[in-house]
Amino acid sequence: MMRSNPEALGELAQFLIYVIVRGFSCIINLFPEGSALWIGRQLGRLAYFIDFEHRHVAIKNLERAFGGEKSGSEIRGIALRNFENLGMNLLEFLRFPRLNNEKLMEKVEIEGRSHVEAALKKGKGIIFLLGHIGNWELLGCMSRLLGNNVMALARPLKKNQRLDRFIEQVRSSSGLQVLSSKRVAHQVVSALRRNKMVGILIDQREKRGEGIGVEFFGENASTTPASAFFALKTGAAVIPVYAIRLEGGRHRIVAEPPVELIETGDKAEDIRMNTQRHTEVLESIIRRFPDQWFWIHRRWKRKEKDRTQSRMRRYGKFIRGPAKPMVMKEGRYARPSNLSSSGR
Repeated sequence: MMRSNPEALGELAQFLIYVIVRGFSCIINLFPEGSALWIGRQLGRLAYFIDFEHRHVAIKNLERAFGGEKSGSEIRGIALRNFENLGMNLLEFLRFPRLNNEKLMEKVEIEGRSHVEAALKKGKGIIFLLGHIGNWELLGCMSRLLGNNVMALARPLKKNQRLDRFIEQVRSSSGLQVLSSKRVAHQVVSALRRNKMVGILIDQREKRGEGIGVEFFGENASTTPASAFFALKTGAAVIPVYAIRLEGGRHRIVAEPPVELIETGDKAEDIRMNTQRHTEVLESIIRRFPDQWFWIHRRWKRKEKDRTQSRMRRYGKFIRGPAKPMVMKEGRYARPSNLSSSGR
C-alpha cells in the first residue's frame, strides 16, 4: 500500500536532516579544535539572533529564575552566552570520535574524584545526579578517566532512527554505555547492585501526570523521581556531577560530596523529599554557573493540576528491601513513567 504524501515527505525530511548532520560532522572534523570552537560559538550567536522562539524561551525562563536578582541586560547577556555554549557543545560532540585518551587528559580535568572512589568502595553503586550544564555530553568521558563504565538513560529519537544510531555511536566513542529503553528499571537496579555508575538527568519537564511536583527556582516544576527512586531502592550513593566550560577549550568535571538520603519510613514521602533535595542541589549549581544551563528548555511550560500525591503513592509502593531480587512482570515492575530522561 502506498504511503500518504505527508508521511513520505516526513521520512524524506528526516533523512535529509541525517545527511546534513553526518556531512557537517565530517567537515567540522577537518578543522583544528580552536577553529571548530570558534565556528560553534558563532553558530550559537547566530542562533540567538535568528531563533526568536528559543531566545524568547531562554529569556523568559531567566526572568522567572532571576527576575528579582538580575537586570534585563544581565539576563540577555546570560542568554547570549548560553547560546554560544550550546553551539560549542554541538561541535565538540561531533568531534568526540577523534578525542583519544591523550587529548582527553589535556582537555578535561576532574575535581572530586575522591568522592567517587569512596562511594565505589561501599559496593552499592553510584547514581550521578546530572543536569544539562556545561557540555553534559562530556560526562560520558568519565568512563575513560575513571577506568569504570558510566551508564546513562537515553530517550531514542523515534522519528529519525538513522540519526539516533549515529548519536549513540558518538556517545559510545566517548566511553558512555547507553541503556536501552526496554526494561530500563531492571537494567538500572542490576547495574547499581553490580557497583556500577549510572547517570540520571533530572532537569527536564516531565509529561503531564508523569512527574512529581517539586520547587525549582521558587516555582512548582514537574520532575522525574528516578534518582530518588533508585537511591531508595538500592542504597546507591547519589553524587552530583557536572561539567563546566573553562577558557581555551578546556573543561572541569566536578563530583560533589554525596547527597544524604532521607529515609523516614514513609516510602512515598521519601521519594518526594529526596526529589526535592536533588532538585535543590541542581538549582544551587545552576545559580553558580547560570550561563551554562539549558535555558531554552520549557521547564515550567504549563500550569496543571498537581498530581504529586498520586504519583508518590504509585512510586513509593515499589520500594522494597534491597536484598530482594527484581521481578519483572510485562516489563512494568518498579518502573516510574519516565526513567529515561536524557539530553536528546
